[in-house]
Amino acid sequence: MQTYNTSEGGKFTFPESLADVTLKQYIDFLNFVEPTKPQELVNIQSAYYEYYEAEEKDAEVYKAKYEAEIDKLTDRVMIKKVYPYYARVVSFFAEGITEQQILGGKKHGDGMNLGHLQFLYSRVVEILNNIQEPEYSNVILVDNELWYLPLRYMEKAKLIEYAEASQFEANMKDLENGNWLALAKIMCVLVRKEEEMYSDSLMKREEMFLNWSLENCLRVSFFFLKRSEISILSLRAFTQAQDLGKLKRESND
Repeated sequence: MQTYNTSEGGKFTFPESLADVTLKQYIDFLNFVEPTKPQELVNIQSAYYEYYEAEEKDAEVYKAKYEAEIDKLTDRVMIKKVYPYYARVVSFFAEGITEQQILGGKKHGDGMNLGHLQFLYSRVVEILNNIQEPEYSNVILVDNELWYLPLRYMEKAKLIEYAEASQFEANMKDLENGNWLALAKIMCVLVRKEEEMYSDSLMKREEMFLNWSLENCLRVSFFFLKRSEISILSLRAFTQAQDLGKLKRESND
């Protein structure tokens, strides 16, 4: 976690990497914060993906649509909708500063500098979107404890060996459909201490796994992503890691 100073002389911390974000935080973000994204940003995101995926002969059309959506971000929209959303996202991942302190007001001082707010928002977008496949290891070190995954991508193992929990296959389908709560349940079955055998008591570890870092949880999820060929796009929480100021500048070039 990186430490920053507030305008009122206080301090707050903010994630530097996926190691600083828990699985529970990520799930809560997707459920409670991401749905409040202003429609203007949703439209920009959709237009960007259309442009990114367009065939060459259609690229100019989708590029124009993308730039048109960016142009709708007037100063009024930024002040009334976008900056408050930025503040909501930043305060959600920060420790030691609230959304109101970021926005400022009579009881909350001058608020955060807009440049700093845009930087922190872009930073968390980059962290959540810049997901790289980790080098595989069946050993994960968490709080000085060693936890073990099965053989590499089940190449020399059978699924039935890991399907001892009655809900295992259902949880696998939920994970494939983007339900990240299912990952903690799957981890209860697969992530164990050395030589530990399956028992019903393993399912009591779900809350513990929810509080693992997203970095370590993704080591487990990539195990299944590789096996099930799930698109990495399903991991992306929101738009590409570019602040809107940069987008506007590019659209004017």
